[in-house]
Amino acid sequence: MKFKKRLLLSLLSLFVCNVWAGSFTAFAIPTRIDIDRGNGLMVFGAFGNPGGCTVGDRIYININHPQYQQIYAAILAAFASGKKIQAYSHECKPATWYSVEAVTYNHVEPYSAVNLMN
Repeated sequence: MKFKKRLLLSLLSLFVCNVWAGSFTAFAIPTRIDIDRGNGLMVFGAFGNPGGCTVGDRIYININHPQYQQIYAAILAAFASGKKIQAYSHECKPATWYSVEAVTYNHVEPYSAVNLMN
């Protein structure tokens, strides 16, 4: 009986699922902000690549985000004053204005956070 349990556990351990829960970017000063033709905004800076997207150091916020205006204002203030921001990226998604579907960027989702630091 013990042998069967060990064998079953050994076999189950061979099946691994990749799960990504997201994480924070590094705090960085925004160096460029692009308004994506009514779709959202792309923020450039030394943010790193917490999601392992195909392109790092960029954060994308979709215009449909419920706090889009507040986040946009905060990012503009940080850009103008040279303050650092940090964002929580839940997933990598394409931003098709910038590239093809296979290229992904760190996205700020409605359940994400954007932080400012002095």
